[in-house]
Amino acid sequence: MTKISAIVMAAGMSKRMMADKLHLKIKDKYIYEYILQTIKGYNFFEIIVVAKDEEILRKAKHMGYLAIRNPRYYLGQSESIKEALINSKETNGFMFFVADQPFIKIESIKKLCSEFQCNSSSIVLPHYNGIKGNPVIFPYHLKKQLLLLREDQGGKIVINNNKDKVIRVDIETEYENLDIDTVDDYEKAKKILDYK
Repeated sequence: MTKISAIVMAAGMSKRMMADKLHLKIKDKYIYEYILQTIKGYNFFEIIVVAKDEEILRKAKHMGYLAIRNPRYYLGQSESIKEALINSKETNGFMFFVADQPFIKIESIKKLCSEFQCNSSSIVLPHYNGIKGNPVIFPYHLKKQLLLLREDQGGKIVINNNKDKVIRVDIETEYENLDIDTVDDYEKAKKILDYK
């Protein structure tokens, strides 16, 4: 069985929101709680949550996940990537989730993981209605390249450096790829749940 480690990035600074967006509520849940609950529906080898905030770390531990504090979050997302990788077990792949993408469906996660099960040396990249998004799965052999990221560099650099290894997975969806970066995004997210 191919082992996939899930990594939830929850240590951002919410610069565009001008407030701690992960602690905003949609209906009766904080934004970050949606992804933490959704990923429970897949049998990941391990689940790692990287955060700067005590409340998120406590919630992750309570759910049985490995909770990692990122004390250098202010240096950019590369620090969260490195904290997760340094603390991970030996696995076949790393599936990186962002904590501000609350509506991704378990069916989409399973579709991406199924592709990786068949192609465990490839990068599996979702395209939502033709637009690149998250979560991305990186094979273990690219761990060293991910550890070389600096400041606010993300996995996009590793993807661009390994285009021959990328497998595109198309997902047709209404709102799964919505990540909440701005007040407008937040208002849109609240409306989505009002109609669900």
